[in-house]
Amino acid sequence: MSGQTTITRTLIAALGALLMSSVAVGSAIAPAHVAVAQTQSSINA
Repeated sequence: MSGQTTITRTLIAALGALLMSSVAVGSAIAPAHVAVAQTQSSINA
């Protein structure tokens, strides 16, 4: 395997990991954001 192929695979793996981590963080933050929005709406009511 050439060095360029190894670099390309490493970059693809790094981008995939970054994408998966951002999705995981987003799914963790979303419920908290919804809870805050519901609390604010009940305070305003």
